[in-house]
Amino acid sequence: MTKSTESKQRKSFTLKVTLDPKAEFKGDLAALLFDKAGNVLEHARIRNGVASFSHSDRVVAANRLFIAPETGSDNEETEKPSIRMMERLSAYEPVLMQNGKIVDAITIPASIIKFWPLCLCVVRGQVIKSDSGLPVCGARVHICEVDKFWRWIFRLPDFEVFRFRDDLLRVFEKPELWRPPFPEPDPSPFAALKKGLVNLRSINPQPEPPGAPRLSARNSRAISLSADSVQAMARTSAIPAEVLSSLNTASAQAVRNALITNFTTLYPWLCLILPWWRYRCDEIAVLETDALGRFQTFIFYSCLGDKPDLYFWVEYEIGGVMETIYKPALACHTYWNYECGKEVIIHISDDRVPACNNGPDLPGCAVQILSIGRQVSMSEIRGPGALVATEGLTTGNEPFGGKLEPRVWFSRTRLRDDKNIHYYRWSYRRLTEGDGTVLPAPGPWTHLTRTVVRHYAVPVPGGFAHVPLTMGPQNVGGEANLFEIRPLPVPPGGIEWTVVDEREDLASAHFETDRLGNGDNACEKAFNAAGKYELKLELFKNNGALVDWTAEGIDLQITDVPAPFGAGIVTATNAPDYYRIKNAAGHTVAFRMVLRIDNNCCSAEVNPVSGAGLHTTPCGFIEFDPGASATLSFKANHPNGFATFSFSVVRGVSTTITEASAYGEVHDLSVNTLNPALPAHAYTKPAVTSSYTESFGVGELLDGCARAAFSEALHAWTRATDGYGRLWHLDAFDHDAFALTPTP
Repeated sequence: MTKSTESKQRKSFTLKVTLDPKAEFKGDLAALLFDKAGNVLEHARIRNGVASFSHSDRVVAANRLFIAPETGSDNEETEKPSIRMMERLSAYEPVLMQNGKIVDAITIPASIIKFWPLCLCVVRGQVIKSDSGLPVCGARVHICEVDKFWRWIFRLPDFEVFRFRDDLLRVFEKPELWRPPFPEPDPSPFAALKKGLVNLRSINPQPEPPGAPRLSARNSRAISLSADSVQAMARTSAIPAEVLSSLNTASAQAVRNALITNFTTLYPWLCLILPWWRYRCDEIAVLETDALGRFQTFIFYSCLGDKPDLYFWVEYEIGGVMETIYKPALACHTYWNYECGKEVIIHISDDRVPACNNGPDLPGCAVQILSIGRQVSMSEIRGPGALVATEGLTTGNEPFGGKLEPRVWFSRTRLRDDKNIHYYRWSYRRLTEGDGTVLPAPGPWTHLTRTVVRHYAVPVPGGFAHVPLTMGPQNVGGEANLFEIRPLPVPPGGIEWTVVDEREDLASAHFETDRLGNGDNACEKAFNAAGKYELKLELFKNNGALVDWTAEGIDLQITDVPAPFGAGIVTATNAPDYYRIKNAAGHTVAFRMVLRIDNNCCSAEVNPVSGAGLHTTPCGFIEFDPGASATLSFKANHPNGFATFSFSVVRGVSTTITEASAYGEVHDLSVNTLNPALPAHAYTKPAVTSSYTESFGVGELLDGCARAAFSEALHAWTRATDGYGRLWHLDAFDHDAFALTPTP
């Protein structure tokens, strides 16, 4: 800066602001000055075309100044100013330092002003527990605005644009290979994909149609698809052929434009491959949920521009420390062009987070069987009309295992106060072997005895404590192991019933199926205990007398909608006779249900590679003769077939050999049970307990390489559930590796 300029420095600075006369804007304007860290240094309202700053001209010119319509930031319910907000509002950012001098007058062009009619966007939502649909109070909701897709795609170097395009084409070509190499979490991230855009082939593996091209990771920027290949890939991915054609170009700028133009169509596929760091996520609000789990705020956006792209994550105070309880993958859980005013429902599955629940009474006089845990309703357990082989499984053909927690809703007032029915009891007995063979006689009835508690809040100095109240087991009259139906009123000194741990406070009983059976280890015990089990629920008077449900006018109901119930309406229907145990008079005296229990361990074993023309050297390399073949083999098993497997063969660091990889059910011999008409993979096995085996030409595995190293990874995943998720600890994994080199 010249000496003459320095001499003109002022402690304060006045900037004259003029609007392009061709533009029409009648609202109030403000000048906002931000430092390099994004903090607001000054907020100056523009009056009579002049913005007056308390900072010097040098300070103003050295930082970031924006001119934008006044938003009334003094309002506590609206968004606070930020650089990101200025960008969203198409604010004008003048360059004050010109030719070594600081200008003190600017004219805002009409091309900027045309975006200045501002709209107010209401952002609202609710935080609820996944299992019960009850609200979560006092949660801290963070609302972030996500960087526009076009912002970062334009910043990518050309070679990254081509690599990104090539990765996307590989997803279209082989959607089944983009399954996670590990069991998908519960709930699946695919649940957040836009309805109607995602093709299920990206989740459920299917074979490649004839003529689809094979892409090589070594040929980035060299992909050129024929018209037939484009049509074949369009059939595979359900992506329009014209979109694929627009990506099939050697121009980086054209690829950028095609990605941005077709973003809405490509989004479900993009979220499968986009990492978190590709996006910038700026926090615009932090809100606390009210007594109904609700939150709400207001943000501004240009009425002529795109609506905000919003992402939500949630914290909750646990043990005096704020902990993150909900923060899904950003790429697949952003609300692109958020529909202002639409309620965002955030489902919390963290067991440590309580719901706001005063325990409403069930109207009438009824017992309603809701679910096993949070994820399996009564409508999702195969019962009346089910095949013998599938009875007791979920509708997804999953067996049960681990600790099972039936959830039951009682008409507390009518049962306890009007009829003196204070207690219930769960019992079980075994009906079949693990393979479904019926026992000569059912096993004896065994009571469930694990303690059941309910928590309630009590004021204590400095806050509140959640006190457990034991519901049982207890002996009443001549009956053992009874559990109390929780009373509607809170015990003396308490203020309300609370749910501090859903697996304790919502369970009517704890069926610890992983403790059943005899054996030297858990897997042996599980094998000996597997099979169908019958459970029954009985009611008892306050003196221990068994209740006749029919004589007492008690309705027995079961839910008829799938779980998790979430925020939707949950309905129930009268239980048919299949679910009733009756006495000689034909009266209902208990509820019954059949569950298929299977805690069996999976097994996984990758066999060493073998084949004609292969020779293993002392250093571990496998030399191959001309025309040699390699036989790949593996074992994936579950004693009763309740598991799936994934076998992946990778050349080098990341090139998957699709022809040698496989996915299926452990008892499949050669077909995909989801669609028996389609072969699932190339492997075959003569019998259920034998190995999957297939031979491949060495040249087919090398695919143009003179020599190469390979890795083999095998996962076997149980399908058993405890009503909260898959029992991943029963899974199995094995891996192996080999290197092929020509015989000298």
